[in-house]
This record gives sequence, structure tokens and C-alpha cells, in this order.
Amino acid sequence: MSGVIRTVSVTRRAVVVADGFWRRRTGLIVPALMLVIGLALVVGTVTMRVPDTATSPGPQVFPAIVAALVLIVAVLLAIDVLRKPEAATVEIAQPAAPGDVDDLDLDGEPVERRPTSNHRALLGALGTVVVFIAALTPLGWLLAGAVLFWGIARSLGSQRPVFDIFLALAISSIVQLAFSAGLGLNLPPGILEGIF
Repeated sequence: MSGVIRTVSVTRRAVVVADGFWRRRTGLIVPALMLVIGLALVVGTVTMRVPDTATSPGPQVFPAIVAALVLIVAVLLAIDVLRKPEAATVEIAQPAAPGDVDDLDLDGEPVERRPTSNHRALLGALGTVVVFIAALTPLGWLLAGAVLFWGIARSLGSQRPVFDIFLALAISSIVQLAFSAGLGLNLPPGILEGIF
């Protein structure tokens, strides 16, 4: 192997990708989902049963802050998508030289490459959340939370699994301390009951 990285010169051309109001604003799906999540957090926070022994500021403060942030970000994101919708045309790269066969289809025509969704990352994140929900009670927050942080990091492309394990354990431990020492609440101990 020579160690030389092959470079490909490209030109760009404009391609019409979509028309109509909603086809150019598919990005509104994300703020819509965030709005639903934020409203669910509000309902959960308002209907939360607060034990009489809970000390100030109480267990409703942190979920209320998160709900407010989610709703604010959803509104700001929606405004941004409405103000700056997807362009009616996008530029795509195509090989400038005829010998650049990697970007040609079987007929020798340039392959149009558009940004696509990262389904692998999305499915990985969703699977991690499902595992976290299922494991929270039996494993407890410390371990289930570490699995959550580790799985999300891997789904988003982290390539350092061992480092991520220690980082995930550190983050879940910090959250555990924040809830127990800061809010006077105990997260589910799971199999570590009696230790934490």
C-alpha cells in the first residue's frame, strides 16, 4: 500500500429536490416530536405524587426545568425551520474527470448524492432507550443510566467503548449524587440496593 489517499475532483450542479410548503419543511417533524415530549413532561410533572417528606426544592423542579427547555427548543427550532426551509434546489457533487468511476452508476451517469438520515444511529438510540426503560427497575439507576449514556454515545458514533464505559458510569454517578444529595430523592437502586 502506497499510503497515498486518492482524491477526486468534483463539480457541483443544482438539482431541484422538492416543491410545496410541507415538502420543504420536513424538518418540522423534529420540533413536533419535541413538543409532544415536552407536553408529556409537563403532564407528568404536574401529576407527580410528591411525598410529604420531600424537601425543597422538591422532585418537580428538575423535570419542570427539562420540560421548559424542551418546549423552548422546540419552538425555536420550529421558527428556524419556518424561516429557513430546505432550499428548492441543492447542489450535488459529481466527478469532474471521466475516470472517477466511484461516483458513476452502471450507465456512466453521475450518481446524485443527497444528505440522508442516519437510520443506524436513530435505531441504536431508540434501542438503547428501550433497554434502559426495561433495565431501570431490576438494575437500578446507576447501571441502567450508564447503559443509557454508553449506548447513546455508541449510536452517535463514538469509537472508544472502554472510555465510554467509565464516562457513562461517572455521569450516572453524578446524576445519582445530584438527586440524592441535591434533591433528597433516591433513584431506583436495583441490584445495588443497600450499597447506595
